[in-house]
Formats: sequence, structure tokens, C-alpha cells
Amino acid sequence: MVRHRDLLWLLTRKDLRLKYKGTALGFLWSLLNPLLLMLVYSFVFTIIARFPVPRYPVFLLAGILPWNTFAIATSSAATTIIGNGNLIRRVRFPREFLPLASVLSSAVNLTLSLGILLVFALYFHQPLGLPLLALPMLLVFQMIFTAGVALILAAVTVYLRDVENLVGVFLTVMFFLTPILYPLTALGGHKSAYFVRLNPMAWLITDYQAIWHENRWPDPIQTAAFGILSGVMLMGGWLLFRRLEQRFAEEV
Repeated sequence: MVRHRDLLWLLTRKDLRLKYKGTALGFLWSLLNPLLLMLVYSFVFTIIARFPVPRYPVFLLAGILPWNTFAIATSSAATTIIGNGNLIRRVRFPREFLPLASVLSSAVNLTLSLGILLVFALYFHQPLGLPLLALPMLLVFQMIFTAGVALILAAVTVYLRDVENLVGVFLTVMFFLTPILYPLTALGGHKSAYFVRLNPMAWLITDYQAIWHENRWPDPIQTAAFGILSGVMLMGGWLLFRRLEQRFAEEV
């Protein structure tokens, strides 16, 4: 894989170009979606429902931005193999680069989008400090975890095309089972809190919220658990992908 890193970067750049090809705003579209969601949810939960979360827009963006990155990367990666059938059949190259390029292009978008979050944090006078130093670690863990999921989805979708539709449904359900719109403490002792706490994305999102909204370091045990799980997910995804890729050319 290291020998072909130039090809991976080329595919990543291609993914970024295709994503915004023919649009007037280009990269700004990746910001407008989370910003619009932030405005709508802020109106609903702070004005209508009067949700007691200070600086709620910052809280929302701290969760929406990494979640959108995960959702877009995995949903687009799921179809990277079946969507490049001609390339798969005609050219020999590391096929895992196709889903990984989707993950890397989403990582670029997230890194740039965090600048918008910084602007909002400053506008709402959100205290920020040394916990920001933990951001690179979270970004790396998130990309490793997302890469593992992307490899699994890309490989399985070749044989089970229904997975492409199931991914969208699953992501919608997981969005509400992840503390993005609400703080985890809002669930109290409700039974649903048990399922939310078992959600790995909840670990990641609450770590981002700790840094951006609470100006504190992420929970070390939770972060370590997510890091270990990310490594396991990447290894499992890579092994499954390598096992299933033998018949990709026939199936696509």
C-alpha cells in the first residue's frame, strides 16, 4: 500500500473533484448542510423546546460535523467497488484504495470544516484551551474506524446490493442513537441510555463535544476504548475485503 500511496492520493483528489464538479459553491456545499441543520435544530430545541444547553449551536456543530463525515464517507464508500466496475475489470491496483479514497476526502472536508466550528465557538464566546491538542488524535481514530467500516461495506455491497439501501436507514437510526442533538446526561436513567452508551460513535461524538463545548479533555478510558476498537475494525475490514475481493471482477 505504501508503494502505491501516490495512486491513493490521486483517487482522493478525484473523489473531491467529482463531489463538487459543476457546482458554483464547490467545497462550501459541505459546510452549508451542517450549518443548515444547526440552524434548524437550534430553532427547534432552544426556542420551541427550550432545551437547557448553553451555547447550543456550538454543541450541535461539535457533533454534526464529525457525524456527517462518518455518514458521507461510509455511504459513498459502500458503492465504490460496484460503481467502478470497468476499472476493476481492466486495471490491476489495490482495490481497497477506492473506499479509502472516500474516507480520506471526507477527512479533508472535516479538517477544513473545523475552521467554521472555531469561528462559531469564538462568536458564542465558548472557552477553548489545551484540550484542543487532543483533536488530531480523535481525527486519526475516527478515520481508522471509518476506514474499517468503509472496507466492510464496499466489499459486502458487491455481493448484497441491498446493503446500499440499508446503509441509509442504519445511519438515520444511528443519528438519533448518538448524542448529537442532546447531551448524554439528558437521558438520565432511561433505558435508551444503555443502548446509546454502547454506540461507539457516541464515544467519539461526546469526546468532540468535551473539547469544543466543555473545554475539557476527552474521557481517557472512553477514548482508549474507541482507539482500540478502531484498530480492530480496520484490521477486520481489511481482512474481509481481501477475502471477498477475489471475485469482484466477476460480480461487478
